Amino acid sequence: MTAAQAEAARARLRTGACLEAAVRGTQLVVEAAREDLAVKEELFARLDRSCPPDAILATNTSGLSISRMAAATGRPGQVAGLHFWNPPHIIPLVEVTRGRQTAEATCQLLVALARRLGKQPVLVRHDIPGFIGNRLQFAVVREALHLLQSGIASAEDIDTAMTAGPGLRYGLLGPLRTADLAGLDVFRAISGYLFAELSNASQAPAVLDDLVAQGKLGAKSGAGFYDYSGDQRQRLLARRDRVLLRLLAAL
Repeated sequence: MTAAQAEAARARLRTGACLEAAVRGTQLVVEAAREDLAVKEELFARLDRSCPPDAILATNTSGLSISRMAAATGRPGQVAGLHFWNPPHIIPLVEVTRGRQTAEATCQLLVALARRLGKQPVLVRHDIPGFIGNRLQFAVVREALHLLQSGIASAEDIDTAMTAGPGLRYGLLGPLRTADLAGLDVFRAISGYLFAELSNASQAPAVLDDLVAQGKLGAKSGAGFYDYSGDQRQRLLARRDRVLLRLLAAL
């Protein structure tokens, strides 16, 4: 994007502190309130009262119930998930999630909109916690926490095993395509002895609870599994964005 294009885009943005005034006359509203279902239910009820009857109401939730939010409105057929992945100005994925009463036309409109924005939408056909992306992500996180807590490897080595191995490959090949290329007989054989050994924890492990209890919340607090003192967070984010943009260009 050129500087002129960026300035033109900025000129099209309007901000305001009054919700009702902000959504007056809208065709689509995408909320990004904090991940608290009660907060979102209350917000959707307000949006339902304030938006035109034909407006679509979407949520950027990472995995909360679309159906519960839709039930707070009188237009459940026009409510859906529209989850942009962080950083949203770079990551192509957008999850369009159908609630129990979401109309097919609503889903198709949002899929078409995401494509118009240059994104890669996927349709989540059933309203399940975490949708697709976070269910895959947290399956990996759960196993990573298990490996760390069990003393099998350090945080640095666990991350390296992902970024220098499957993570690098997943930028081009998803897990099911990877299985196809390796051979489904091979993956079935490995599954036979490995699935039973993987973590099936239903609660956060102590290694995570302890860090949170100490106020070590990650980059935003200055420490987590790693240290983020000084300008380390800013430098890491800048490097992340540079690498992601180069990877997208290569793909």
